[in-house]
Amino acid sequence: MLCVMSLSAFSQRPEVVHGTAIEWQVHIVLNPIKGGPLFPKSPALPPEAPEASIDDHTLYLYGVDYDLTLCLLDEDGEEVYTVFIPANTASVVLPATLTGDYELQLYTDGIYYFAGWVEL
Repeated sequence: MLCVMSLSAFSQRPEVVHGTAIEWQVHIVLNPIKGGPLFPKSPALPPEAPEASIDDHTLYLYGVDYDLTLCLLDEDGEEVYTVFIPANTASVVLPATLTGDYELQLYTDGIYYFAGWVEL
């Protein structure tokens, strides 16, 4: 019984959210060569978006137990910053030289990615 209670404590949502929560949209990764989806048939339901928030130039991730690749795109859609985020990373500090509005994209190893807007 004690093991079950201990395990549930680690799987609960964090009580403290730093800064502003990020609202995600789910997108399908397109195959750049053929212009279509990577797979002919996608799963019926997209994955659940990770919980994340941003405070100044620090991105906080809550309970993300899989690797991600973060990309920031400026208002013209140009990629300005990319970084690999290992599983179970709690926070990522973005370069202080980046200011303004950016589309933040989080890629997993699947066929979906998550996108949200942030202001730095």
